[in-house]
Parts: sequence; C-alpha cells; structure tokens
Amino acid sequence: MAKTTDNSNTRYEKRRKRELKKRLFLIPKLFFVFAAFFLIISIFFRAGNSVETFTALKGSIEEYVLADGYIFRDQELVTSNIDGYLECNAKEGQRVNEGDVVSTVYNGHVDPAVTERISSIKSEIEKLENSKSEADVYSASPVRIELNIADEAQTLTQIRENKRFDDIESEREIINSYIGKKQAALGNGKSDEEKLSDLSSELRELENSITGEKSEVTAPRAGVFSSKIDGYENALSLDMLGDATPSYLNSIKKEHVSAVSTVTYGEVVCKVIDNYKWYFVGIISEKEAANFEVGRNVKLKFYDLSDSIVTGEITAISKSEGGKVAITVYSTKYVDSIYTTSKVSAELLRESSDGIKVPSSALRVIDGQQGVYVVRLGVARFVPVELLYNNKEWAIIKSVTDANYETRLEIYDEVIINSKGIEDGKVVRQ
Repeated sequence: MAKTTDNSNTRYEKRRKRELKKRLFLIPKLFFVFAAFFLIISIFFRAGNSVETFTALKGSIEEYVLADGYIFRDQELVTSNIDGYLECNAKEGQRVNEGDVVSTVYNGHVDPAVTERISSIKSEIEKLENSKSEADVYSASPVRIELNIADEAQTLTQIRENKRFDDIESEREIINSYIGKKQAALGNGKSDEEKLSDLSSELRELENSITGEKSEVTAPRAGVFSSKIDGYENALSLDMLGDATPSYLNSIKKEHVSAVSTVTYGEVVCKVIDNYKWYFVGIISEKEAANFEVGRNVKLKFYDLSDSIVTGEITAISKSEGGKVAITVYSTKYVDSIYTTSKVSAELLRESSDGIKVPSSALRVIDGQQGVYVVRLGVARFVPVELLYNNKEWAIIKSVTDANYETRLEIYDEVIINSKGIEDGKVVRQ
C-alpha cells in the first residue's frame, strides 16, 4: 500500500510542474497577442486621421485662346512709271523714309546677270560698311580673329543642333568675314578698305554699262518697305475693318500674284507699310468671346512669327455667326515680320492671375466664407481666402490680410486637400 501511494504522489508532482510550465509560456503569448491587437487598432485610427496636404506656393495661371486671322494695316502700293526690268534697292522689311529710292526699273535690254551682280555688290558694300563701323580694337590681331572664328564656329554648331536653318547663312557670312580679315592681317588678302574701293569701282562700271531709260521708284511715305505683293492688299486695307466678320474673313481669297522681274507701266512693284499701327482680326467662339470686352487690353503672341508677347486693345467684337465672332485687336507694338505677313494665327491671353496657387479641390465654403483648411500643430484650422481665379484644377487665391496668423493663409502652409469630414479644431495628426 505504501508503495502505491508514493507513486501517486510522484505522478501528481510531475503533472503539477507541467501545468506550471504551460502557464509560464502562456504569459508571453498573451503579451504578443495584446501587442499585435494594439498595433492594429493604432494603425486603424491613424489611417482614419491621415490627411492629404499640398504646400501652398506662389504661382500664376495663364490661359490663351487660339485665333486664326489676318493682319490689317495701312499700306501704300507703289507702281512703276515705265516698262522694264525691276531691281529692288531696299531690303524686305527695311525701314525707309519718304523720297528714298526703293527700286529701279530699267527700260531697254538689260542682262539679268548684270542687275543681279549690282544687287550683290550693294549688299556686300553695306556689310563691309557695317563691319567697319562695328570693328573692335583687336580687329588687326590674327590671334584675336582666330578666337572670333572659333566662337562663331561654335555658334554655328549650336544653330545646326537647334535646327534654326534660317540663321545658318548669316552666320557663315560672319565667319567668312573673319577669315578675310585674318588673311588681310597676315598680308595674304585685301583689307576692308581695299575691298570697298574695288566693289565701288565695279558697281560704277556695271551701272554705266546699262543702256536705255532708267526710272527710280521712291518711297511715297516713311514706313517699312516690302516687295512681297501677296494678293491680300485690297482685302486687308483699313477701309475693310468695318466689314470684319467671321463670314468676311472666311471669304478672303488672295488675288493671284506672280513674282516677275519684268514689269509694265502702272503695275504695282512694291509697297510701303505704316510701321506704327496694325490690327489683328481673328475668329474665336462666342463662348470664348465672353472673356473679352471692347476697350480692354489683351496680350497676344504670334507663335509662328516670334516668341515675344505684345499688348493690344480690343476695338471690336462682331456679332455672332454660327457661334463664331471676329475679334479685332489694335496695337502699335513691334513683332518680327508683322508688317509683311498677312495670314497669321495668334494666342490671345484670356486669363492671367498671380497669387497663392493651390488645388481647386482644397477650396471650401463655411458659413458663406470661401476658405481652405490648413494644418497647424497637428490641428485643422479653417482660414478665409479671396478667390482670384479657378479653372477647376488649380485655384489662384489671395490671403485675407486683415486676419491674424491663426486665420490667415501663408506661403508654405500645408493645405488640406481631402477635407471631407474635417472641421475646424479637429486633430488630424498625433
């Protein structure tokens, strides 16, 4: 009996120790379970309180309306007094004064090669005279000329890389001029003065070789010279501005004009254009026209002529025709080729606002006051703003300056975008 009792006690003691070990191992397991549960709950609540923000910065919005149209201008057509061969003395786009000789008409047998050489010589003389007046103090130094050639060669490479092919020829002429100066400086060529003398002598000989009557065509007024008779002259005169409607612009067809070297008496050979004022008339939609009004200044950009932006005044907006209107803009600002180009496209600045730029989705109206929510020390604060412009994607706003810091928008403020469920004073960050 005693032996049986001893064995029972031994088994009981072992079982009690095993249960004690299980309890000891259970405590860490429960700790990890509670820790994981707390972490999940914490993440859940943090996700619920997270907000998406945008840093308020200075910015601007500019929106343009594209208009296809024409340039109306004050220009005077010049005709020939005799039949003969035409030679232009003035360059395209050159400013001339009243009485300046702009063209010459030769009556009689004239070798085209002679007049072409005369024109070429005059161009060379002009370049040499300009080069002489702009010569630098190192012009006689071969080393300095070498440096200039290297600089111009690098410029020529950049022109080719940027595909500005119209500038290649003028840049090559500059390089050739430097090469000629280098040869003259080394005693291997003629100086500019010697070249001018030789060209002037050749010019006199060629002009004296031409027999027959010669008539000089002079500028009837000061302005910009153009030999480009494009066939739009009558349709785009200032007298036709009153008829500038979408239907009129769409009906414009340029007259057939062929460029010839032989002209007849009374034929238009060139024109002189007022280089002060011009009008752009373009077609836009009636809806787009609602952003403009007569008497208002507007910015224009002729992207196919120049990168420059000029200002003009809206002088007329026609009646709607099929949802389209013609808008007329008057300007005196210079744009490259504006005086010799007729059919153009322009961008008219519709809206321009500067201020604090934020996403449009951040805007809210609370108790009739426009504003945004910002994060201040982890708390959402509603600050009133003045809306300057809103294109549904971005808004340009102005801070209300008479408010204190707590209720005033500042640059670099964190503006809350997803402000649904946000209210003033709510904690959004722990």
